[in-house]
Amino acid sequence: MNVEFHYYVIHFLANQAGFSQTDARRIAYSSQFVDHNIISYSIKTEKGIYPSFPTQNYGFWDESFPLEAYIPFHFFPGDPDFIKSKRKDGKKNVLNCTPNSPAVKSLLVSALNTRNLYRVGIALHTYADSWAHQNFSGRLEEWNRLDNRSPVPAIGHAQALRKPDNPGLIWRDTRLKPELQQVVNRSRMIAAARMIYKYLCTYNRRDFDDIDLVEWKLSELIGESGQKTGAERISDFIIEDDTEKYSRSDWLRSAFNVIEDPGNSEIFTGYDKLLWLKDAVLYRSSIVERTPVIAKPGFHESDFYKWHESAREHLAEAKRILKGVAY
Repeated sequence: MNVEFHYYVIHFLANQAGFSQTDARRIAYSSQFVDHNIISYSIKTEKGIYPSFPTQNYGFWDESFPLEAYIPFHFFPGDPDFIKSKRKDGKKNVLNCTPNSPAVKSLLVSALNTRNLYRVGIALHTYADSWAHQNFSGRLEEWNRLDNRSPVPAIGHAQALRKPDNPGLIWRDTRLKPELQQVVNRSRMIAAARMIYKYLCTYNRRDFDDIDLVEWKLSELIGESGQKTGAERISDFIIEDDTEKYSRSDWLRSAFNVIEDPGNSEIFTGYDKLLWLKDAVLYRSSIVERTPVIAKPGFHESDFYKWHESAREHLAEAKRILKGVAY
């Protein structure tokens, strides 16, 4: 899924399930920020240095990347026997991501039980991705190969590029049996949304008898496959749901003074992959010493800090659930 689902659809579903605008945004922003939290910061606070960590990256050469980001946040291993994962080569994979699996449901329920909306949003990201990223794994392996001629590493859905995450796209997964190859992203999105709505209603101790009406409203906003552009769908969500437009910089700017970090001055305008590569090559390899960013007063009460602490809890819970499978 992309920002259309992780932020705008989640915000819509949270509102429909009875959350306030403030809480709906906190859940939705927490969900989308998983994809935009791509580099590490060393943050100078009144309590000392606080290190953040990425929940999305573009590395494939280091085993820590799949284990710390791809698998726990984006490609949660599911059911190896899932009926829609049947491949032409007959192979199975315990790391294969499948929708609504017992493992990913356990991750979401654990987050819901904390009553921590940051945790809920992060877990909803992983849960939604179990639909969009189904039949891919978070490791660099032949399982993910779509094209033997492609120079793109076979990790996650890298060889499929952005096809699995585009809500309006219909594409083919040629690894699967012929009758399973056509993928209608819109159908996957709506199926994920129905389940998420049920969980959010249950969280608020409400029934979900109106789920068909909510699905109809959502279907109208999304439109038929290929009917609307992404920008048009986002505009419709903003108008219909009175949603505040998503900006990746909001929580960063409220937490610390980015201008005092010349090494990361391009964070808000730079291209994700190039920005991440600079961070990985220069800073993590210690070629250049990372310049700390300066926290604003009240940093430990900021959304950025609370989200990061929640992401650490999510990672720990993911590792607990997947012990013996991926860890």
